[in-house]
Amino acid sequence: MYKLVLRLDTGSQAEDFTLNDLTGKPFRLGDVLGKAIVFLTFYRGGFDRESVRYLEALAGCYERLRGLGVEVVAITPELPEKVKAMDAGLHLPFTVLSDPALGVARQYDVYDPAQEWCRPAGFIIGRDGVIQYAYRGVSPPNTPPVPYLLKKFEQMNGRDPGAVKAEV
Repeated sequence: MYKLVLRLDTGSQAEDFTLNDLTGKPFRLGDVLGKAIVFLTFYRGGFDRESVRYLEALAGCYERLRGLGVEVVAITPELPEKVKAMDAGLHLPFTVLSDPALGVARQYDVYDPAQEWCRPAGFIIGRDGVIQYAYRGVSPPNTPPVPYLLKKFEQMNGRDPGAVKAEV
């Protein structure tokens, strides 16, 4: 029987990484941990309409996410120039990183060797650095639904997740 073994999954300590943001400034995950809950999402790129829709959905509720103490970090294997061009049109309010060497994609077990690209994925990392939720999609649009994420963040903040339904 075949069993998939993932290095990083729910209950694991998130591994630190450093990638450049769109301005070329290094972003280190460890600098955010302890200060915020992190939603780390991997998306295929600006060429993928489902990925763009997902980023737009996250951007649409970003103020609410920030109010829940959540920092969104989006990672794509696309080259920085392509990521900048996409961001120029979308004006995403959260951190977007380029991982063209796919090092972080491999680190978080979302590398797809058949396509030599990343799979869509999402990780909720608590302030303590422990992965609270891990979702790895097979292909777009396999991403965790934003209303579900909002409920998870409400729960992590000790708020009644039923209140989320009324606000969504």
